[in-house]
Amino acid sequence: MKRLHDKVNIVPVIAKADTMTPEEIIRFKKQILNEIAQHKIRIYEFPDCPTDEDSGLQRAMRQRVPFAVVGANTVLEVDGQKVRGRRYPWGVVQIENMEHSDFIPLRNMLIRTHMMDLRDVTNAVHYENFRCKRLAGLGTDGKPAKIVNKNPIAQMEEEKREHELKVKKMEAEMEQVFEMKVKEKKNKLKESEADLARREEQMLAPLEEQRRELEQEKAAFQREKEEWERLNGITLDQLRRRELESNSKE
Repeated sequence: MKRLHDKVNIVPVIAKADTMTPEEIIRFKKQILNEIAQHKIRIYEFPDCPTDEDSGLQRAMRQRVPFAVVGANTVLEVDGQKVRGRRYPWGVVQIENMEHSDFIPLRNMLIRTHMMDLRDVTNAVHYENFRCKRLAGLGTDGKPAKIVNKNPIAQMEEEKREHELKVKKMEAEMEQVFEMKVKEKKNKLKESEADLARREEQMLAPLEEQRRELEQEKAAFQREKEEWERLNGITLDQLRRRELESNSKE
C-alpha cells in the first residue's frame, strides 16, 4: 500500500467479515486505520459537500472505512423474501443488509456516488504527480532516473551481445535439462532390465528344478530296469519279441 498510495486511489476493504463479530469488526477497523496513519499511507479522501444532507452521507461513508464486506452468490429465502447471502447454523448473513455487511455502501461509492470523483482524483492528482516526476527526470520511486546517453549503434551492439549471451545461457540450460532427462531415461531402462532379469531368473528357477527332478527319476528308472533285467536274465526287448512271437502263433 505504501508503494501504491501515490499512484492509485486506495479504498481499504476487509474481506470475509462474517468470520468476526460486530465488536471484533469495530476493533479491527480501528487497528487498520491506526496502522494506515502510523505508516503515513494516503487513502481515498471523501470530498467536502456543500449541503448538510450530502455531508451526512459523507460522514456515514467515512465511518464505514475500511469497508467490511461479505461475498455470496447464493439466493436464500428469509421471511418470505429472497435475499443474497450465506446460511449458517446460527442464522443467515445477508449481503445487502447494511447491519451485516458494508457491501451496499461500497458498491454505491464505487459505481454511483463517487465514481466521477475517483476518476478526477486519478487524473488530476495521481497522473499529474507521475507526469511531473517524469518531466523532472525522476523515476516512479522518486529517485533520479538513469538517462541513457549512448551512441545508438553502440547501444544496438550491446543489446545484441546481451541477447546472444541470453540465448547461449538458455541453450546451456536446455542442454543440461536434456542431458538430465536422458540420464533419467537410461537409469529407468537399467532398472527395467534388472527387473526383467530378476523375473526371468525367478521363472527359470522352478523349471530348472523340475528338469533336475525328471533327470533323477529317469536315472532311477534306468537303474530299476537294469536291475530287473539282471535278476530275470532277460532284457525288456527280448521279452517284447517273445510276446510278439507268441501272439503271432496264436
